[in-house]
Amino acid sequence: MSIWHIAWGYLWNRKLPTVLTVASVALAVALISSVLTLRDETRKRFEEEGSTFDIVVGAKGSPMQLVLSTVYYMDTPTGNILFSEYERLRQHEEVVAAFPICLGDTYRGNRIVGTVRELFDHVRVDPVTREKQPLFRLKEGRYFEKKMEAVVGSTVARQNQLKLGDVFVGAHGFMDLPEDLLHVHAEFPYTVVGILDASGSPNDRAVFCDMESVYEVHKEGHHHHEEEEYHGPFRPGVEDTIAPKAEHEDEEGHVEAPQEKEVTAVLIDLESPIQQFQFKELVNSEYNAMAERPLNQIAKLYQQLLGTAKTVLLAIGYLVVVISALSILIGLYLSILQRKRDLAIMRALGASSAEILGSVMVEAFLVTVLGIGTGWLVGGGVSGAIGWYLADRYGLYVQPFGFSFEHTLAFGTVAFVGLLAGVIPAWQAYQTNVARDLAEL
Repeated sequence: MSIWHIAWGYLWNRKLPTVLTVASVALAVALISSVLTLRDETRKRFEEEGSTFDIVVGAKGSPMQLVLSTVYYMDTPTGNILFSEYERLRQHEEVVAAFPICLGDTYRGNRIVGTVRELFDHVRVDPVTREKQPLFRLKEGRYFEKKMEAVVGSTVARQNQLKLGDVFVGAHGFMDLPEDLLHVHAEFPYTVVGILDASGSPNDRAVFCDMESVYEVHKEGHHHHEEEEYHGPFRPGVEDTIAPKAEHEDEEGHVEAPQEKEVTAVLIDLESPIQQFQFKELVNSEYNAMAERPLNQIAKLYQQLLGTAKTVLLAIGYLVVVISALSILIGLYLSILQRKRDLAIMRALGASSAEILGSVMVEAFLVTVLGIGTGWLVGGGVSGAIGWYLADRYGLYVQPFGFSFEHTLAFGTVAFVGLLAGVIPAWQAYQTNVARDLAEL
């Protein structure tokens, strides 16, 4: 009988201690594995979206806020810029494509995004393979062609059971509040003409319409009666400036010209990624606007916030690894004390000290490997559950089972610590005194 069979037999005869020890190792591995997987997958998803456009241009303010609000729909916009600035950007010789974005309302917590039809034809270039991937895919219907027609993301359609031809209304502002507290634009209904296929991106939780729809809803005259009757948390304010103001007379009877239209932001693709830094500086110095590279802000977000969280969680995970190693050491040591006579009989029947030592080390190895395998599966389940929430809430699809160099390094560390924990019990078994232990029989 080989030492592998002997080791497995001893573990099988001590089912409860073995299961508890494996569970302690699995807990540590699950925590480490899920943290690494979620870190890698969320960063990958954010970087994929961040690499869709070279530059985002919006009102001056926080660059992070600008990127999160216009690329990921996760924050309030920094303000608006004049439509003429968008025209200047679109006509710049280095600009290949410029897509205006108008934000101001939501539908049940999902952003209503006013834009141009050309955005749906835009393709994203994979930063690794350089392959072109469509940014949007229609599942049903068509793209909008006129005012008050809407194309809804897959998550929006699923959560609200929207179908082609359904009608809905938007609410003023960006906060997710109960419907009775929202300033609803009941007199401006949207009609669903298209439903997007799931893409695992923020587009899944957005509603798209043409910019004229947003301007129509936010015209100055449409809010006069609402200001008198509405007492909720939203009032016509910053978001409403995207709409042009109608001309009116001042106190002296002079007619003031209507104000120019505005847009919330402009998503820009350049001829070459090399031009990003130069173009960013150009916009910041010569335009009444702020330009930012989305990938810059995502890297900063991960470094400042998620990097710290990852370090803390990994530290906790490795602390659990140490505790698991102590469990392995204590479990095997007590096992050696309980089977001293068995080991003495094995020595008397011809087993060498090295074989005795090897059988105990194999036990430690089997417990550690079982813990790593179980922990990886449990970690995948945890990542899948959190990934489902991220996809449903933020439109970020996460692969539940990841495997990177850091995973390999972490699992290797756990295996080494597990084997190290078996050294003391193995040495205790190696030093078995055959004569003394047999005399006690």
